[in-house]
Amino acid sequence: MPNKLLDSFYLNNHPDGKAPQKVVIGTLLLYLAVALQMASNLLDGINLAAFIFIAFFLIYLVFVTGEGRKWARVVLLILILLNSYALVANITHPAVVVKQTQTVATYKTPAVLLTIFVAEVIIELLAMALVFSKEAKPWFNRVRTVVN
Repeated sequence: MPNKLLDSFYLNNHPDGKAPQKVVIGTLLLYLAVALQMASNLLDGINLAAFIFIAFFLIYLVFVTGEGRKWARVVLLILILLNSYALVANITHPAVVVKQTQTVATYKTPAVLLTIFVAEVIIELLAMALVFSKEAKPWFNRVRTVVN
């Protein structure tokens, strides 16, 4: 069953050989992070057209990263760093609500969405550490075969 799942994500039967284990695990973690982000977007009430565009764009970037494209890995790294900054900004800059006699700091994001966001960013950073590891370097630097 796991091999069939990896085959469907093109991580097990690549024409250039089998991807290193760290690339496979990192790519699967990135797919999990995309699923968490899409669940978060649904709970947050995102527009359907934006949801579809973001989902396909991120799935494409993760797929191409697993295939060994350096540019996709760098684009994902930039997006994940921006996502990490958004998380830190969300946590460190709560909204201030004044209730009659006391000032209360509250977060703009509901607790469930914030928890999903934290889990997503942790998974993304772990995946990037695996994709940029020393063992993954040959996979991204290999000479690609032309498949007709």
